[in-house]
Order: sequence, then structure tokens, then C-alpha cells
Amino acid sequence: MKKKLWVPLIIVGLLAIFCLGFLLAGMTTPRSFDQLPQETGGQIPAREAHSIAILSEGSYPGFADTPVTAQQAAPGRRALYALGQQKYTWAFPLSKPQEGGILIYKSSGCTPEYRAYWDGRHLWLPRGFDGPWRGYRPSDPDKLDETLKSLWDS
Repeated sequence: MKKKLWVPLIIVGLLAIFCLGFLLAGMTTPRSFDQLPQETGGQIPAREAHSIAILSEGSYPGFADTPVTAQQAAPGRRALYALGQQKYTWAFPLSKPQEGGILIYKSSGCTPEYRAYWDGRHLWLPRGFDGPWRGYRPSDPDKLDETLKSLWDS
């Protein structure tokens, strides 16, 4: 009886090792910002202390009476450019966003569309309107932190 169980157990073990390797390869493959899932979120993952708005030049966000100028839209464009210059890998699945980060949102109408949250070590992207946010590690977190903080300060 024991000899009959060895073959299926070996097959199941090899299959489990293969699946685990496939999963780990997907988690550690660097991806660009454009390759990450781009959804909007309805809830903020943590209480943010600061925010950067992505504005479209010439639009009238919210109840504005004057159109957005190029100077007003520049910080949002630079923030998107800084996010696009990094490569990202998945963060540890059980980690949570830290408080006091920088929220990046798109403002085109009356309701902001939350796009990303930077907590100083991970970039958090929404997974649907009411879904949880998923964390990603950038290739150079210090440079991204410096850039986003300088954009928020301006």
C-alpha cells in the first residue's frame, strides 16, 4: 500500500513546487507603472496628510469658474512622470499602508478619483471602487519620495 502512495505524492509535490515558483516569479518580476492595474478607488487606504491633484489643462474641475492653467496642471504631470520612471514589484501581501503619506488623485469633475497613495516606502494602487489597495515596491523609493515631496511642497 505504501508503494502505491509514493508516486501520487511525488507528483503532487512537484506540482506544488512548480506552482509556487510560478507565483513567486510573477510577484518578483519588475513592471512599469503603465503595466500595473490602473483602477480608481473610492476609499483612501490611510489618512493622508498631503495630496497631489492630476489636473487637465483647460478643464473646470469641481465648481471652478476658471480653467486650469498649465502651471496648475504641472505638479500632477510631474507626479505621473515620476511614477512612470520607476519599476515596481509586489509588496509583501500582509503589509498595510502607513499614515501620513501623499495621495495622488485625478480631479476632473466634482468627485476625485483616487489613483495612488505613496506612504514613503510603497506605492499603493486601488483594486476597484470598494476593494483593498495593493502595495508595490518601487525600484528607487528614495528618489520617488524626494520627487513627490518636492511636488507637494511647491
